[in-house]
Amino acid sequence: MGGLSQIGACFFDVNGVLIDSNFANAQAMAEAFGGNRQLREKIVNLYLELTGLDRGTKIRVIQKQLIGAPFGEGEFALRWERFKQLGRVAMLEAPLREGCKEVLSALGARSIMRIALSNTPLPELTETLTAHGLDLLLDRIQGGGDWPKSEALMRLLEEVPFLTHECLFLGDGKGDLAAARQNGVPFVAIDPGTGEFAAETGFIGPYRNLVVWAQEALKSDLQQVE
Repeated sequence: MGGLSQIGACFFDVNGVLIDSNFANAQAMAEAFGGNRQLREKIVNLYLELTGLDRGTKIRVIQKQLIGAPFGEGEFALRWERFKQLGRVAMLEAPLREGCKEVLSALGARSIMRIALSNTPLPELTETLTAHGLDLLLDRIQGGGDWPKSEALMRLLEEVPFLTHECLFLGDGKGDLAAARQNGVPFVAIDPGTGEFAAETGFIGPYRNLVVWAQEALKSDLQQVE
């Protein structure tokens, strides 16, 4: 990558990029559906494949593929609220990804706008980022809902004062990459070793974590940044 001299804003997926919460969230979703251990294990595995999708879509896909029956009356709302409760705890307890605070600080020192972009609804997202001390290192927090991440990114692009090629979207899933492609935003792939992007092209990376990306993009010693 040729540095960040032309970049005005970086958009960060939260789960798996800033916070190491993907597996904990998968377990929370399994608990939200209930059932026996075999079903919960299947839900965890499927959830981890549904990267970059909004919460509502994940619930619907799990229902269709693993439950195999339509939602009963009020059942979708029940799953949503149950996962909201369990996912909140999972994200609050999950550790930060390596070096995320240092990278955010380094970008801020270069006057690059730092925005968290997540499918997690804004109140929960803000609570989580604040509890982890990341709110002070972000210029904006953009939550999601029952709509695709591509739409969330489109809404964000309408409000930031930069052209699409002046932005970067850093994510850890193919769904994030698809959202970036749909909106014409350059994408930086973060993959700790899952092979998520093995069959994909047209992105920067992948990088094991934000530190490895930043060491190349910023060409600086992050350990000296407070």
